[in-house]
Amino acid sequence: MKWTGKKIGLALGGGGVRGLAHIGVLNVLEQEGIGVDLIVGTSAGALIGGAYASGMSIRNITAKVDGYLRSSEYRDSTIKAIGATFSTKQNKNIFQKTQNFLRNRYYLLRALFSPSILPSEDFQSLINYLLPDIDIRGTRIPFIAVSTDLITGKQVVLKDGSLRQAVLASSSVPGAVAPTRMGNWLLADGGVTSLVPVNAARKAGADVVIAVTVDRELPGDNGIETAKDVLYRAGEITASTLQAAELENADVVIRPSVGDLHWADFSRPDHLIRVGEEAARQSLEKINDSLPLLRRFERFTRRFRKIGKPV
Repeated sequence: MKWTGKKIGLALGGGGVRGLAHIGVLNVLEQEGIGVDLIVGTSAGALIGGAYASGMSIRNITAKVDGYLRSSEYRDSTIKAIGATFSTKQNKNIFQKTQNFLRNRYYLLRALFSPSILPSEDFQSLINYLLPDIDIRGTRIPFIAVSTDLITGKQVVLKDGSLRQAVLASSSVPGAVAPTRMGNWLLADGGVTSLVPVNAARKAGADVVIAVTVDRELPGDNGIETAKDVLYRAGEITASTLQAAELENADVVIRPSVGDLHWADFSRPDHLIRVGEEAARQSLEKINDSLPLLRRFERFTRRFRKIGKPV
């Protein structure tokens, strides 16, 4: 990529399985000749962003996701069991509802006596399946994973060391995945401090930041009756407010229509990739307007050459 005086940064947000929408966004950016100089990811954004930054093609990433969902590691994992419990794909019969009830009680007991619901090996197998075992400094596109230190309460940016370990630390959803110990840090999901890492991208040197948010849409009043409902709703409002404040610092915000899909519901991967593509295409005009003049010219010439190639 030619140096044009200004860095384009991509800030990919967290949201569990909804992060598959990032694949669609990246696909459109690549097709449109919009290159990026830096990728910063939180949680699912770190997983997909790290895979792309490492040099994997969109086709390869998509194939890896599909392969994982067909693998025995996934079929036998707690990730799949949790996803089935909260799946919105189909109506459940009485037997399935009973299974879900028992699973929920089991997960509650595990949460009371263990640092996480998911066994560490389940989540590590997902990361190992999708990411190469390389140092972050060896990625094709400069990459940063955002995490949170539970001890100091501060945001931690990871830009060297194991790519897999950094993504694990960025994706350790509190309560669901055990925090990752790194030296004096006890690292948990980057979404605790920055759900969409716009400010981290700015601090890393990005002059133009394209942000992608895949968080659940804040639902309306769907029954706030118990103390648990009140606490959960308060947490959603806090996260939404902090995210909105950070997104104000982005030049372009892409919002795939991910709905209220649960973070572990892997039942609609193709749909998520498609809505990512749709949202990116709807944002192309804003993206083009935000690019430096030389980048716009590069994009135009790259697309012209592509169109002019013989079939």
